[in-house]
Amino acid sequence: MIWKYQNKSEEKIMREKFVRVFGFLLPVVLILGCASLGNYWSLVTVPQEGGQQFVKITDKSDLVDTSQPFAVSRDGQKIAFTSWKTGNGDIYIKYVTGSKAVTQRTFRPETEVGPDFSPDGSQLVFSALRDGYYRIYMVGAESGSAIRQITSGSPPDAENPTFSPDGQLIAFNSVEFSRDATGNWQRVGNEAIWTYDMKTGMLSQYTSGLMPKFTPDGKKIVFKRAAITGERYYGLWMMDLASGAETNIIGGTDFGVARFAISPDGHKIVFSSNKNTVDSSQERKNNNLWIVDIDGSNLTQLTFHLSDDDCPVWAPDGKAIYFLSSRGEEEKGTVNIWRMSYGK
Repeated sequence: MIWKYQNKSEEKIMREKFVRVFGFLLPVVLILGCASLGNYWSLVTVPQEGGQQFVKITDKSDLVDTSQPFAVSRDGQKIAFTSWKTGNGDIYIKYVTGSKAVTQRTFRPETEVGPDFSPDGSQLVFSALRDGYYRIYMVGAESGSAIRQITSGSPPDAENPTFSPDGQLIAFNSVEFSRDATGNWQRVGNEAIWTYDMKTGMLSQYTSGLMPKFTPDGKKIVFKRAAITGERYYGLWMMDLASGAETNIIGGTDFGVARFAISPDGHKIVFSSNKNTVDSSQERKNNNLWIVDIDGSNLTQLTFHLSDDDCPVWAPDGKAIYFLSSRGEEEKGTVNIWRMSYGK
C-alpha cells in the first residue's frame, strides 16, 4: 500500500510499520491493498478483451489515489473514492454518469481511505490516520461535517471497513504493531477480522485475516489470509458467522490475491492478482482481474492489459465491474476508475 502524508514523520511511521514488518514490496501489495500502478500505456483494450465495453468514470483532474479501494453506492449512481485534490487524501463523491462535479466529504489534514456506502446510501464508513494509527469513522454521504468514531485504542490500526447488507454491522480488520527496544515498529499480533454492532456498539473479534466482505445474505464473510503463517501469498477464505466454520476458496499457495469483491448474487468473486505475470526472478509485473465461482471453481482471467487493473467493485446489478487502472493514460501518475461490462 502506498501511503501519502502531509509531513515526513507520518510517512516514516507508516512506512516503518508496514514495509519493515512485511519485509519487501510484494507482500505489502498483496496483503494490504491494491498494487501501486506503476506502468502507463496508451492502449485502452487489448485483443483478449474483445467484446467487453470499457468506460472511464473519472479523469486526471479527480486525482484518484493510485492504490486505495473505492466504493459504489447500492443504487449504482455514485462512487466514493480517495482523492489528492487537496493534497492530503480526502474522500470525494462523484456520480457515475452526467455531471463531472465531485463533492468533498472529509476535510481533515490527515489521510482518509477505503470508503464504503451504507445500504441506504446515507452514510460513509472509512478508515483514517490519526496520531500514527488508522481508526474507523463514519460521515454523512451527502452532507454534514459531523464524524462518528467507531474504533479507538483497541483494536489498533483498524482498516478496510464494510457494511453488512442490512446495515447493522460493520466488518473490518486490525493489524497490531508495537515499537521494539530499538524504536522500530514490529507486528505483535496477527491480522484479525472484527465486527461492530451499530445498535449496541459491541465489538466482536473472529478469526485471523484481512479485508472482510459480507456475502449478500449477510451470513458469511469472505476475507484473505496466508495459507501458511508467514507465506508469501494470500488466498481467499470464507467464514460462517454463526458457526465460525472456515473454507479456503482459492489462492495462497502458487499465487496471491490483492483486492476482491463478491457478486451481488453471491455466486462469484472478482479479484486482482499478478497470477501469470511473475517472471523467473519472482518480481511482480502487473495485476489483472480474475473471476472465480464462490466455491473456488471456474477460475477465469477477465483483463489482460499491460497496465495494472486493481481494486474491483461490482455494479449493484451485476452487469459491470468497476476497477482502478492506468489504461488509456500516457501521463505518468494518472490512475482512474473504469467500468467494464460483464455478462451477456
